[in-house]
Amino acid sequence: MRPLRDAQLGAFTFFASALPHDVCGSNGLPLTPNSIKILGRFQLLKTITHPRLCQYVDISRGKHERLVVVTEHYESSLNDFQKQVQTVSPERVLQIAYEALEGLEFMNKHGMVHRALNAQNVLMDGKGKVKLAKFGLYYMTDHGADVDFPIGYPSYLAPEVIAQGSVHPRDPSQGENPLPSGPKTDVWSLGVLLFELCAGRRLLQNIEISERLKFIITLGCIDDIVTVLAEEHGCLDAIRELPENVLTLLRKCLTFLPSRRAIDEVYHLWCLAGGDLEKELTNKEIIQSKPPVCTLPKYCTTHPFYLVDCFR
Repeated sequence: MRPLRDAQLGAFTFFASALPHDVCGSNGLPLTPNSIKILGRFQLLKTITHPRLCQYVDISRGKHERLVVVTEHYESSLNDFQKQVQTVSPERVLQIAYEALEGLEFMNKHGMVHRALNAQNVLMDGKGKVKLAKFGLYYMTDHGADVDFPIGYPSYLAPEVIAQGSVHPRDPSQGENPLPSGPKTDVWSLGVLLFELCAGRRLLQNIEISERLKFIITLGCIDDIVTVLAEEHGCLDAIRELPENVLTLLRKCLTFLPSRRAIDEVYHLWCLAGGDLEKELTNKEIIQSKPPVCTLPKYCTTHPFYLVDCFR
């Protein structure tokens, strides 16, 4: 665990779902409480550190399956940023996208999906850099199977999440839990966040939750989802004025079918968001730029215009 600097500590709490007292496992012993399972998975989260992720610090178990999670925290969120800034420049939108993708890519490499991405869970540190919060909630709860509440927020849920019925995975009417969400569900959520920044308003806030979910599902029969969302929210002119690279990024994130969404994971999105591969390699000193004369095996200078051979 890396030391936390210039950061506050925050905490959030939730309840694990309780198991029936009269049910035993195949070995005849009582089943392991879900809160204990969550405690076990949390140990891995404590080892994951990245500049774009809020670091997990500790977890405690209380009565009635209550869990309290301590984590790195910042007061400012993307939600606050939207309230303070009426118009977000395209350059700032791309910077936020790039930093969020850094965190998501790192998570994906560790086999994790955020699933709870929204404006309040994208924090901003003292330098205005993105820090993704609650990124481990979906993982530690076994993809939502160990809690009685949905992981995710209605306006940000990807269409396939709604279609699979995994908004509330423990609904008995659904039968077995659907397959866990993949990284491309986060890409959709990121697209909604970026659209809100560009449009200067929150999506689908004035309708009931059930109607929001229905609306997202109906987007499957639409070719240009970004334009339709802009028309629905009265911001078509603002969206049309965006640079082409920002529009391309929005459209690749807000693609209905996950198989066609966001290219091959996040690499190309990173490039669209201003990523420079050679610059990153140079910053990490993998590529070292030196004047050709400095690459000689041995040399010494005695005059600005002369080199003396030191091999002799």
